Amino acid sequence: MTVFSVFQAASIRGKVLGVFGRGFCDMTPKIGSVVAGAYMILMTNMYMIFEVGHLNRSMSLLERVEPDPTLTIGWVIPYCYYVAIALALITFPIAIFFIYSIYHRDTTGIFIYLGWVGFYDISNCVIITLTSMAAKTAGFSIHSLEWVGLVMRIVLDCFWAIYIITYALLVIEDRQTSQRTRRNRRPARHATIPSGCRLGVRERRIE
Repeated sequence: MTVFSVFQAASIRGKVLGVFGRGFCDMTPKIGSVVAGAYMILMTNMYMIFEVGHLNRSMSLLERVEPDPTLTIGWVIPYCYYVAIALALITFPIAIFFIYSIYHRDTTGIFIYLGWVGFYDISNCVIITLTSMAAKTAGFSIHSLEWVGLVMRIVLDCFWAIYIITYALLVIEDRQTSQRTRRNRRPARHATIPSGCRLGVRERRIE
């Protein structure tokens, strides 16, 4: 990592903390991050309920229509929903660990959560796109609420990511400040007394 990249990263971090460091929408970065974790748990729970309903709807439509026998892509649809439900189940423990990491100021759990949210949203985009293509091949279309829910979740995830990133930067900056303070205090602890002063002390004790 070059000096320029380090300086640029520090400049970006300073700008982010300068704009969002005190929070916005009447929420501090820490409170906003906790609300983001709670939001993810509730949203994932609702998402699973809707996905089960969409799965049942798609399975019933698959039984009614007669797709082209030369195209056997209809079998992909239920597996797409199974993968989406499995990803939602994995999201629960990650969100709980994320909230735990906030209270213990653990940046590892925070960055794991951010990475998972990005992977989760991208995976859902791919899953819904494949499901939509397979449904059109089978002769029907998926419910429009699936696209609306995906777009709303991505927008809200980007909104909550501002709080999470800001809080993570605050924790990192606080750690760096404490490390600098400890380094500045070390010379004072190991300061030596000149020999002349030591002699004077001994003479006083002898007297």
